[in-house]
Amino acid sequence: MPLTLTDAQIDTIKTNLFLFQDPHSVLPKPANTDDLTTPTNLAARMNPIGTDPRWADVSIGVVDFTADRMNPRIWLQKGDVPWRMGSSGKIAALLAAVQLRDDVRKVKATNIVSTPEDLDELFATIWAKSKDSWVREIADKRGSPRVSTIFDVTKASPDFFGADVALDKQKLKDLGHMKWSDAPTLSVWERLWLMCARSDNVAASSCICEIGVAYIKAVQRGYGLFDEKRGMRMLLAAGYSGVNTKIKVNAGASAPMFRSIRNTESTFVTDVFINKDTKEPSHSSTQAASVAALTAYMITLMQDKFIGVAPCDTMRTHLADHTSLTTTSLIWEGVNALPGVSVTRAHTKLGILGALRCEFAYIEAAGLRYAVLAMGILPKKVGTTRFDQKQQGRDLGGRIHTALAAA
Repeated sequence: MPLTLTDAQIDTIKTNLFLFQDPHSVLPKPANTDDLTTPTNLAARMNPIGTDPRWADVSIGVVDFTADRMNPRIWLQKGDVPWRMGSSGKIAALLAAVQLRDDVRKVKATNIVSTPEDLDELFATIWAKSKDSWVREIADKRGSPRVSTIFDVTKASPDFFGADVALDKQKLKDLGHMKWSDAPTLSVWERLWLMCARSDNVAASSCICEIGVAYIKAVQRGYGLFDEKRGMRMLLAAGYSGVNTKIKVNAGASAPMFRSIRNTESTFVTDVFINKDTKEPSHSSTQAASVAALTAYMITLMQDKFIGVAPCDTMRTHLADHTSLTTTSLIWEGVNALPGVSVTRAHTKLGILGALRCEFAYIEAAGLRYAVLAMGILPKKVGTTRFDQKQQGRDLGGRIHTALAAA
C-alpha cells in the first residue's frame, strides 16, 4: 500500500534529512597554514620531502594535530589534482552509511513514519522533491537506500543490524576473502568492518548496493567532498565487485535478495589506466579523489564533526588500526619501522590499484598525532635506484614522522 503523507508531514521529514539542508553542510577546503619563512614551521619541514624527486609528483596532505586537535597545522602539495583512490574510496560508503543512520533516526523520531516498509517507501520517494538533480537521482526503488535491510528500526534509536554485538575481529579476519554465500550469515555491522578494516571487495559491494550509489554520491556532493570548481574531487560512484542477486541479504525466510548496483558515474583523473583488452588509455574513474578532499574528510572525522562524536566513533571503529587484525597502511608501516618508534593508535584506509597507491592515514606515535593523505604513489626511479610503490609509501611515512619529530 503506497505511503500517504500530508504536505506538512513531508515538510517536517525534509527538515530532518541531510540532503534537504539548504545550504548543505559543505566542508571547508583545507589550505596551508604555514609558509617557508620560519625554519621550524610545518611547510619548511615538509618542503624538502615534497621537492625530493621521489615524491615531487605525488599529491600529499599532512595534518599535524599534536598541539591542537581543533586547530591543526596543515601542509598540502598538489592538493587539487584528481587521482584514482581504489579501495580508499570505501570511506565514502562508510560516511554515507553513518549519514543514512542519522537520517533514519531523525525521521523515526518525528513519529510520522516508523515501520520498515514505510521507511523503505519514504527513502525511495521523498528525494524527488529536491531542487537538486543529484538528490532526485536517489528516488528509484531499484537503487535507493533499502532501510529495512540495513537497520533495526524496531529500536527506539535505529542502528545497523549487528551493532549491539561486539565485533569478533579475529573471526572476521579468519574468514579470508568474503564470498557472496557468506553474506547472509554476516551482519551489516560486520560487513561494514570487513569493507574498510579488511578492505574486502564483496563486503563493500554488499553494503554499497543496499545503501545505493545514488545516495553515496549525493552525500559526497552534499558535504562538498565532490566539488570540481573547488578542487574537491572525491567521488566514489560504483561498487567494488559484481553483485550476486541470487543471494539473500540475511538468513531470514522472507529476506529479499541483494540488488544490482545502479547509478554509477565516472570523472576525470590524472593517472592513466590501460584497458587490457583494447589497450586504450583511460583518464576516467568511478573511484576518484583529490588530496584536498581526503584532507577535509580526515580533519572532519578527527574533530568529530561528521554529525557528532558517536558517528565518528563508528567510522573510526570500522577503519584499519595498528593491529594485525586489519589491513595495513604503508604510511603506518614506514612509521612503525623507525628505530624507537611504535604506533599506538591508527585509523587508516589503503587504496591499491595495480602499482598505484592511495593513503588515508591517521597516526599516533612517539607523542605525535598527525594524518598523512597521499595520492599518486607509484614506482619511481631516481638516478640508478628504483623504488617500488610499497617502498615509496613506507619511506614517505618515515620521512614525514621524522620531520615532525624534529620540530
